Amino acid sequence: MLYLRWLETSRRFADRPAIFDGDGVTTFATLAAAVETAPISDKPVIARSGDMRFFIDILRAWRDGVAVIPVERDAPEPVLKRPPPEGARLIKYTPGASGIPRAIFLNDSQVIADADRIVGAMGLSPDVPNLAVVSLAHSYGFCNVVLPLLLHGIPARLLPLPFPRVMENAFRQHGAVVLPAVPSMWRAWQRAGILTNPPLCLAISAGAPLALDLEQRIFAETGIKIHNFYGASECGGITYDATDTPRESASIVGSPLPGVTVDVEHDGRLRVTSDAVAMGYDAPRGDDLLGGGVYLTRDLGHRDAQDLIHLTGTTGGAINVAGRKISPAKVEAAIMVTGLVLRVKVLGIPSADPERFEEIAALAELADGVSPAELKSALKEHLPLWEIPRHWQFGAQGWNADAAELRGMFQKTP
Repeated sequence: MLYLRWLETSRRFADRPAIFDGDGVTTFATLAAAVETAPISDKPVIARSGDMRFFIDILRAWRDGVAVIPVERDAPEPVLKRPPPEGARLIKYTPGASGIPRAIFLNDSQVIADADRIVGAMGLSPDVPNLAVVSLAHSYGFCNVVLPLLLHGIPARLLPLPFPRVMENAFRQHGAVVLPAVPSMWRAWQRAGILTNPPLCLAISAGAPLALDLEQRIFAETGIKIHNFYGASECGGITYDATDTPRESASIVGSPLPGVTVDVEHDGRLRVTSDAVAMGYDAPRGDDLLGGGVYLTRDLGHRDAQDLIHLTGTTGGAINVAGRKISPAKVEAAIMVTGLVLRVKVLGIPSADPERFEEIAALAELADGVSPAELKSALKEHLPLWEIPRHWQFGAQGWNADAAELRGMFQKTP
């Protein structure tokens, strides 16, 4: 079903640009031809982001009736706890809210439902490209950029980095663009002064809480309304703020998307019902509820009289650094693999920069004769820079403290 949708898209928009990459342009017809000659696979295809090969790998998986696993270009090989169930066509490999890496299985109809819902609710058009500054391997970028391209003919401009000068150059190349980003990017662009007259027809923020002050300041300075978007890897888009003026409360994440029902459980967790809810996990746990069109999130919130959803917290263990969900277990394992520590505990602590939301902290007991500098240097071979802890405590203190006490200990450290 997914590949048939792609064939329909590629034929309808054959001579139009699909991917802008640097000074090059790939049409839908060129991309379709590359897919037709790509090697056949009889097992899940790992698609690494970064260039056109990423899109070819996604499409050849669907062509061959197997699942695709999108990952970052330099990410380690994903390890599934069990084979994909019959009919799985997309596997999102993510720490999610729990903080422990696992796979989420989705079938054709679930993927299509999410893509159609997002395109319709946000009014995305084949005449206006998406600027791809967020990771296309993560759920947000995949659902807001990749799927609209492959299933709706909405082109994308690939940008290597979200630096202000790069963004200004991209703005000059198009008369109108859609820009899905994360709060830390919006803050950097606002500070750089590049949002005065960009050709933005839609500005979106997701991945981390959007500070009310930032939203209001950008609106006052430029007239740009940033639209808050809330979703989850397990079910795609959940809510969207389609209003034309800034929110009145930082907790508001918009109204449920068409076809999505959001209920509040007795413990405050949000329960999502939609046709985009995934099939299940590769390693389900006892408190999971995922499947049959229902997903019980680990986010806490409530719904007000205007049917607006408010997020008030989370029960999950993932660390949210500028919109990236980081697994504490993965970071702990990488630190232990160095052989330079006796034990380690990793957690997230609030960031002084509200757009970063959290930062990674680590409590570590070093092996005899090992210096902190040696450990930090060794970690560069085991983790990407953005997953290396920014805050450290070394020694034998704090191992019996709970998470709240540990966060307080780190926050007291200058």
